[in-house]
Amino acid sequence: MTRDEFVGLLQSLADAWTAGDADGAAGHFASRVDYRDPLRYAFTTRDELVPFFEPPPGGHRVTLHSILFDPVEGSGAVEYTYEGDHRYHGTALVSIDRAGRIERWREWQHIDDDRDWEAFLAQP
Repeated sequence: MTRDEFVGLLQSLADAWTAGDADGAAGHFASRVDYRDPLRYAFTTRDELVPFFEPPPGGHRVTLHSILFDPVEGSGAVEYTYEGDHRYHGTALVSIDRAGRIERWREWQHIDDDRDWEAFLAQP
């Protein structure tokens, strides 16, 4: 996978989340997956992701900010903002399988309902 393909995969995932397409979002992941926030939740199959990806009342939105990718390792990182019941600013480490699907997604997030991305980064 090239960097451009990786960016395209993540943007397609963000677009599916924003459209409220839980099945479409889950389709970006391998059937066996390691998707987790190390302190709050963990999922091991694509099927488990579908209900987790369902939008809250009023929908949700994902904006990608910066993306790094190592094509030799097939892994990268993405900074993002997720807006749904709350606004989260976070980073995920992402690994891709040979079929071009996400096989590992480890995210760390901060709830910040008051600040957009730029204000979040500007804090002391």
